[in-house]
Amino acid sequence: MNESLYRLFDDVFVTDFSISGDDYKKIIDLGDYGKFETYSLFPGIVLAFIDINLQNHEEVYVEEKLSSRLLQINHCLDGRYAYGVGDDRIIYFGKGDLCISIYELTKTLSDFPLGFYNGLEIFIDVDVANEYINQIIPNFDLVEFYEDLKKFQGYVLLRSNDKIDHVIGELYNVDNRIKLSYYKLKCIELLLFFSITDFVHHENISITKQQVRIVEDVRKELIKDLESKITIDDLAIRHNISKTTLKTCFKKVYGKPIFKWRKEYKLEYACRLIEDNHYTISEISKKVGYSSPSKFTQAFKDYVGCTPSEYKK
Repeated sequence: MNESLYRLFDDVFVTDFSISGDDYKKIIDLGDYGKFETYSLFPGIVLAFIDINLQNHEEVYVEEKLSSRLLQINHCLDGRYAYGVGDDRIIYFGKGDLCISIYELTKTLSDFPLGFYNGLEIFIDVDVANEYINQIIPNFDLVEFYEDLKKFQGYVLLRSNDKIDHVIGELYNVDNRIKLSYYKLKCIELLLFFSITDFVHHENISITKQQVRIVEDVRKELIKDLESKITIDDLAIRHNISKTTLKTCFKKVYGKPIFKWRKEYKLEYACRLIEDNHYTISEISKKVGYSSPSKFTQAFKDYVGCTPSEYKK
């Protein structure tokens, strides 16, 4: 079932990949980049659990328009994910967020800004699935839903909330004995949720590609010299952007305020230095920009849950 949907991956993946499994469960193995664990739920509907690690999506994916009228429903469990929207804008979403989009308008993706992504995606070929789903949900027309979505930029992004968590969150931990049946039930529940939800009024959360380039340049500056003291004023002047816009765009791309992101980057880098065992705690403290080992130790303990010395053992 759904072999035509699986053939679409040939138009999307650049890297070598293999598909193994049976009619209902298949593993799409991307080698070092990760894998998709997929389930054929109904005619025209495939559920995929995504677990990938990569720094450059261009090594794996190509932005390619497909002939099928394809809906994508993405839920982020961890990491961050991005879509290109139109010719010049990008949307980012992160942990707990749900994005419904038209593949033709959002293409494939633009970025994995954190270098990894875990979540799930439901692919729906609306022309194949509509008649079957309409028998289960008589008042819900997938083709009509697809056409309505086209009217406002081809996507809707719902930020993490209790309703989404209730419908989606339970999909990640299911007893093997009931997986397929449970996934089918949850897919129908999700479509029922869509059938009674007004998506007309949603916030514009996209940013321009130029703003994304500035944010990426700022990120490079933030990690180039971890000992340096940098201010928002300095960054805004050097990159010719207002402070407010810079702060807003950075958070949209990386999911955190600039200096919270930098602090956590420093502490993650400190963890790697400790694991390498080439430097003393005092030397590491200086390398990641702390004025004293005691301040570094406190920040490290608050973030990691133990002192640097304890982490080293």
